Amino acid sequence: MDTIFIISVFVSIFSLALTLVGIPAQIIKNYNEKQSGQPLLTILIAIGFYISQIVFFSVTRAYLPLISFVIGLMMWSITLAQYCIYYKNSHA
Repeated sequence: MDTIFIISVFVSIFSLALTLVGIPAQIIKNYNEKQSGQPLLTILIAIGFYISQIVFFSVTRAYLPLISFVIGLMMWSITLAQYCIYYKNSHA
């Protein structure tokens, strides 16, 4: 079996675990508390990271891990939207 494929599988498994467990937990926590649990800079760095990974995996044609990074970008975008919504509510 190809070494790059095996590594792609491990990257995919762990990034999907983070994306499907960690980020939704933060989104639910933000919703329940009606405030963002992350500073804006952290959210922007995470979004930048996910975008860079999407570009990297697209260029290298490693499509298996690409799926989890696209999902992660969507999740962090929700977190950014929550930050904007709750920031307005807390400073109104």
